[in-house]
Amino acid sequence: MKILTFFNNKGGVGKTTTVVNLASYLKKHFNKNVLLVDLDPQSNSTQLIVPEENWEDFYAETATRATIMSYFGDMDEGNISLENIEIPIKSQENKYNLDMIPGHPNLSIIDDKLSRSWNNMFAKEKGDLRIVNWLNQLRGMFSDYDYIFIDVGPSLGALNRSILLNTDYFLAPMGSDIFSVIGVGNIESWIKRWRSDYETAISTFMSGYGEDSIKEFARKYSVNLNINETTKFIGYSVQQYSKRKFKGKVRPVQAYENVISKMDDKIYNSLGNLLPESVKRENMKIGDVPYVYSIVPLSQTANCPIFDLDYQSGLRGNQSSSVGEYTKYLDEIATNLLKNLGDLNGD
Repeated sequence: MKILTFFNNKGGVGKTTTVVNLASYLKKHFNKNVLLVDLDPQSNSTQLIVPEENWEDFYAETATRATIMSYFGDMDEGNISLENIEIPIKSQENKYNLDMIPGHPNLSIIDDKLSRSWNNMFAKEKGDLRIVNWLNQLRGMFSDYDYIFIDVGPSLGALNRSILLNTDYFLAPMGSDIFSVIGVGNIESWIKRWRSDYETAISTFMSGYGEDSIKEFARKYSVNLNINETTKFIGYSVQQYSKRKFKGKVRPVQAYENVISKMDDKIYNSLGNLLPESVKRENMKIGDVPYVYSIVPLSQTANCPIFDLDYQSGLRGNQSSSVGEYTKYLDEIATNLLKNLGDLNGD
């Protein structure tokens, strides 16, 4: 089982739409068993999958159904024990055909606690070392899946740090603008900084408690002692922009085209050192996401993947051609992602 996180330090790049549709497409067309986990406090993935009339079941004061917050036990006093709760949303109850753990706005509280635990690690607090490695507990609970796909917000905070620490791979959805490229540069310096800090903390634990003791502790509580084996960069996708028409002909916007032409070099210079050895530079870009905003709202209203939209979903006129175009690009992204992961049949 592999954990894949979709992350960029820039919002508005079509990340959530991509992760939810890609997970569903891999399930339907490649027979991959995917668990989707919404770890963005804005819970946009959850809103795509769960109809609005059911939101109170998860978020009202009288909520009867679990969210990601239900999995977190007491994180105070240096302890954490994820509750082994049945998956809240099963594939048969949503049009995306996905098992899902819904997000929750209160994840910001977890972010604060994780920040304190990160700082406490340097005082050789074993409980806090367990806390920042909480994602490995989730990995152990759901190891029967082929993948856990994680949707996160653009923050460079403690929650995302703890997720990236133990994610196997991360994918960077990009826009066609300069701000997406700046976001990748921010990710580079951020990862470099906390990886160095984490290695320092582990060395402190080793010297304070002894190497054998810490290795046994790590085995018992699923603590990452080798961060060189995680947080690998598996590639990026590019959200296309809306091209302008002049006298009936489509005209590219030069500012966007300039960014796109330099994007691969800038991403490689920032994140190339995190590529797995099996992924060549020319395979970093796994595909484009077409500009089909006319059907994205329809997908949201119908709580249905874009590639499955039809007349019953409200599809009208030439919108069917947009669905076909999106599906073609999504298939390319899915195929190239599986190639980079070494999981395409025949690899």
